Amino acid sequence: MTDTGIVNISSFNKLKKSKNIKIKAIIKNLSVFYSDKCAVDNVSMNINAREVTAMIGPSGCGKSTFIRCLNRMNDVIENCTVKGSILIDGYDIYHPKIDEVKLRSQIGMVFQKPNPFPKSIYDNVAYGPRLHGIATKKNDLDNIVEESLTKAGLFKEVKDRLNDTAIGLSGGQQQRLCIARTISISPSIILMDEPCSALDPIATAVIEELIENLKKSYTILIVTHNMQQAARVSEKTAFFHLGKLIEFGDTKTIFTNPREKQTLGYITGRYG
Repeated sequence: MTDTGIVNISSFNKLKKSKNIKIKAIIKNLSVFYSDKCAVDNVSMNINAREVTAMIGPSGCGKSTFIRCLNRMNDVIENCTVKGSILIDGYDIYHPKIDEVKLRSQIGMVFQKPNPFPKSIYDNVAYGPRLHGIATKKNDLDNIVEESLTKAGLFKEVKDRLNDTAIGLSGGQQQRLCIARTISISPSIILMDEPCSALDPIATAVIEELIENLKKSYTILIVTHNMQQAARVSEKTAFFHLGKLIEFGDTKTIFTNPREKQTLGYITGRYG
């Protein structure tokens, strides 16, 4: 990002230093409206770098809408209004001079259902680097494709059929390919919207192990309805209900000693 859009950078740095941690994003008083319906209601939280932050809560509680604010995907939805502020690395991503295309290249998205392009495995991963001008030479693209597939835990399985169509891969392999495609342009944040909901338990375990490895290099936000998954993969957990952030904190605390009765009710299956 360019220097346009820096807001309260000195305060941002002071906050990081005072807590002796690296804060990746500061969300303050974030509200999202679809016409006159409030989907996210005055949410504030800090997201730590190179950690996994899980979003849990009943369907329709605002989790997916919330994470879509971080790469401004809600901007393309008609009658959607976003209020409040989001600073990522000290930059106000809703500043009018922020380049939305560049922003989205730095904040990758993995969706609920694997969505590989109807192209070869190689071209799926090479698509982003080509589009953004990161690599144009064949040798450079080869290196990016191999590195991305390796990080996604897929290279050994597909190295001899990179020119085959991605549609022929299994569901779990397709999702890992989508992750490889996401990291091929070196994002700083990866958003995952229920990435395992369409996968079997074995493929889910592979993706969870992958998330554990990816957080060494990336900040990850994951929406999940699987509370056991949230407990396994995340350092922080946010519980949403009816658009409100009910509780946010260390995952272990959320699942063993939550402060709010609503949180306890949800994680024990009393409602939701």
